[in-house]
Amino acid sequence: MKVWTQAEFDEVTPNDAGVSVFGNYGDFTQIKYFREGCRFGEECSFGEWCRFGNYCSFGEECSFGEECSFGEGCSFGEWCSFGKGCRFGERCSFGERCSFGEWCSFGEGCSAIFPFWSFMYEPPFKTSGKILPTSLSRCHWQERLDKWGIDVNGCYDDIEEQIKPHLAKILRSKQWTKCERRILESWK
Repeated sequence: MKVWTQAEFDEVTPNDAGVSVFGNYGDFTQIKYFREGCRFGEECSFGEWCRFGNYCSFGEECSFGEECSFGEGCSFGEWCSFGKGCRFGERCSFGERCSFGEWCSFGEGCSAIFPFWSFMYEPPFKTSGKILPTSLSRCHWQERLDKWGIDVNGCYDDIEEQIKPHLAKILRSKQWTKCERRILESWK
């Protein structure tokens, strides 16, 4: 994996379309400022307090440290993970199964596909597909679904197999918070 320095990064010239393209498996943890329109491959890693310009794109399984900020229209591949306090500009989009640290904030028009979510407040962005509670919230969900005999200790497919036949009945219960209800409704 190539470890990039700020000087090496700054030497890369954007192409005719104004895009700076970087390959897969890069370690960018030493860099703090990234210009607009950068394109990164998969499995790249970035440190804390990074700043990205508008319209940057990232491949699958990239990881970001705490307090990173992203400009408008950034896009992220599947399985990306973000540390605490990351901030996203308007219209950012997230591929399947991305996960977010506490206190992340999202601009208007952001969207995610099958996001991992373990917080007591609703995802503040549009979602498509199931909202997946993380393993950190497994005890909470086990307690909440116990009276229907649902065991949440399997993988998501096993849990879905148990929930599907009972979902209408589960959703009729008045016990659900807005966040819990949105998560459960996403499994329809």
